[in-house]
Amino acid sequence: MSFIKRCSLLLSMLPLTCFAQGKCEVELGHGLIITDSVIRIVDKGQTRVQINNDTQLLIQGYWIDLSEQETQVLYEYSKGIRDTVPELVSLATDGVNLGLSAIEQVVEGMSDKEPEVLKTQLQYVERALMDKFKRGDDFFFIAPQSLSKIDDFFTKEISQKIHSAVHGSLGAILVSLGDAFKSREGNIEDRITDMSQRMDIITKEIDKSLEKKAQQLENKAEEYCECLNTLDETEARLQAIVPDLTAYDLVQIRS
Repeated sequence: MSFIKRCSLLLSMLPLTCFAQGKCEVELGHGLIITDSVIRIVDKGQTRVQINNDTQLLIQGYWIDLSEQETQVLYEYSKGIRDTVPELVSLATDGVNLGLSAIEQVVEGMSDKEPEVLKTQLQYVERALMDKFKRGDDFFFIAPQSLSKIDDFFTKEISQKIHSAVHGSLGAILVSLGDAFKSREGNIEDRITDMSQRMDIITKEIDKSLEKKAQQLENKAEEYCECLNTLDETEARLQAIVPDLTAYDLVQIRS
């Protein structure tokens, strides 16, 4: 398999999710932590609203007594969250670790060791992602953010950080290669130029991968919009029942 095809295959693991601009202007006003039995609406690291087993509501730690009919609305709200948010988190996180590892493998293949700058920069990429989206064995987390601009987060912030990681490691690789070539025959300058061109290929393949994912996942935008609009309507019904919930408005639809 050629170098370019290998890069393309490995880097195609990098994810991107987006919403079609103009179709879905949605913001999450608070962070969410979702487990099998509990949903937490969090603000500044503190749980403000908690839903247990989709049927029990607590606000600021205080139990809210609901009738059977009101509990049904809470159930619909909880189910709406579970039907949308975990999938968003999965789309945002699936393949990231594999994709970042792929970059490391490609770079390591050019030198006898991984430049420390690459490891540090890739840690910045992972940290930026985990500040927005995180998934564990038994939980999902999503931070308060504009869901209609998730594509900007990946194509601008994450892409830029990956570019910095790849090009930031170029200097260390060239130094290593220069040392290795000193005792060998051949034109060192030509080899270094070739290495620089290869690094450019890697970053271009990253961009192509991100754009391809954007196109694939854009088809889901309308589906998400419909689900989130329904969730917003259910939230409004629940807020009418429990007015204290308006202080923790989760789904905010922009006209």
